[in-house]
Amino acid sequence: MDALELLHSCYLCRDLDQTELEALEKISNIRKLQKGEVLFLQGDPATGFYVLLSGSIRVYKASPDGREYTLHHIRAGQMFAEAAVFGGSVFPANAVASEASTVAFLPKAEFTRLIQASPQTSLKMIAALAGFVREFNQQIEDLSLKEVPARLAGYLLRAVKDTGASTFTLDISKSELARSLGTTSETLSRNLTKLRELGVISGDGREITVLDRATLEKIANGQKI
Repeated sequence: MDALELLHSCYLCRDLDQTELEALEKISNIRKLQKGEVLFLQGDPATGFYVLLSGSIRVYKASPDGREYTLHHIRAGQMFAEAAVFGGSVFPANAVASEASTVAFLPKAEFTRLIQASPQTSLKMIAALAGFVREFNQQIEDLSLKEVPARLAGYLLRAVKDTGASTFTLDISKSELARSLGTTSETLSRNLTKLRELGVISGDGREITVLDRATLEKIANGQKI
């Protein structure tokens, strides 16, 4: 997909028409990142936001003792750090390239002028952003109230929904997945092994097949395994 198609696939831009998408593309600046390269740090001035065109970006928080908690794994076609544009002057988290990546940067000033000139564009984006916030709130609720097996089951169910197939390949490493679920790699491995032993999933490495979706849904809702 080209940059215009990727912009259209973003949750924030999914309802925009061709003219609105082309206006966004015109104010975009392209930047390439190497694996491990930091895009921004928590507290850096939020002078704009990003669209990931290729690769993978990890957005995370770091505790004073150095422990990291992954907030999002950004995939190609997704926007990120846009909340800083709508209501903040600094980035509230850190972002680093998980692999070689290309991002489009949309400057805050130019973007603000664009939506001021086209109120309909801003209304479409606000509606899409509200949906993303609901999903993020669900993630925080899961981390706060659910045990690791339920969090893992929920993640696997979302992967099935997103890919439209029972067999899929994890697009992040298991250590990154563990961080995003708020657990350790060892605990994640034990829970994956338990699901395989129960016949709920199969597969080794990063390829997983969901064999028993009904049981996985029960686990996601808090049933013990």
